[in-house]
Amino acid sequence: MPPASRPPGALAVYIGRFQPPHDAHLHTIQAALDRHAHLLVLTGSANLARSAHNPWTAPERARLIRAALREAGHDPRRLSVHPLPDEFDAARWAAHVQAAVAAALDRLGPRPVVLTGFEKDASSSYLRWFPQWQADPVPPRTADGTGVLNATDLRAALLGRGEVPPHVPPAVQAFLRDFLRSRTAARLSAEYHAVQATRASLSGTPTPRHERLDLHTDPHTVWLARRDGLIGRGLWTLPATPLLPGDPPAQATVFAHPARSPVWPTTAHVVRVAAPPPGTRPVPLAAALARPHAFFEDHHVILCRMLEAGRSRA
Repeated sequence: MPPASRPPGALAVYIGRFQPPHDAHLHTIQAALDRHAHLLVLTGSANLARSAHNPWTAPERARLIRAALREAGHDPRRLSVHPLPDEFDAARWAAHVQAAVAAALDRLGPRPVVLTGFEKDASSSYLRWFPQWQADPVPPRTADGTGVLNATDLRAALLGRGEVPPHVPPAVQAFLRDFLRSRTAARLSAEYHAVQATRASLSGTPTPRHERLDLHTDPHTVWLARRDGLIGRGLWTLPATPLLPGDPPAQATVFAHPARSPVWPTTAHVVRVAAPPPGTRPVPLAAALARPHAFFEDHHVILCRMLEAGRSRA
């Protein structure tokens, strides 16, 4: 992207997960509002269930961002916050971003668009995906000179050690203090430790792992299992069977996005089966499609994609 000319009246766009919003996020938000007329914050992973990787819903994150901004003395009317779903597909995800920006421009009127943020790792490579918008990067904010602030470390403090982490705005700190006393926090802390134990047990094994997911539907029903164990307990899931590398099932649809499973890189081979898989129960298809947050990992996205493929072949 070419360097930004910082035109007056521009709409700045800032994309992140904000799990949780921290001082570096607020620094970027303030810098964008200092330079531009309006800021659109897109909160990613908005369609995924609560998990140790995504502890807070999109509405919760939006409230925290607005509260932190008010504390910092900025006019919240110059900020829009919009949920951004994960599609585990770059083109589909980018289309959601472009649609959110187009909707903001419809409300605000035509104006230049700039993309702000900073490229900290592969997860922020999207900063180069929109050449039609100008770049206005913000230098990263460090944690007491020890390195770039990272929400992963803050979640480790909160869920791994039961500590309210530093380097978050006061409003976020107060929210996290209350959150730690909740049953949700206890469940996610147990999940966090289970994830760490699973990763340790898989250390040194080849990546990605492979699994078979069985899908059975009729025009009005999908057959789903419920997760047991500490990771994703109670969430709907397509029943999974581990696979050996190099032994993929015939006629499978492959889902191989590296971030589809936060526990360990895993490639899913989805097979349509003629009968309900063992351990599943019928769920009205309309109800399942309307509840993405009730699904484990990306299984709702997989269900939607498989139904879409079936319609295109019909």
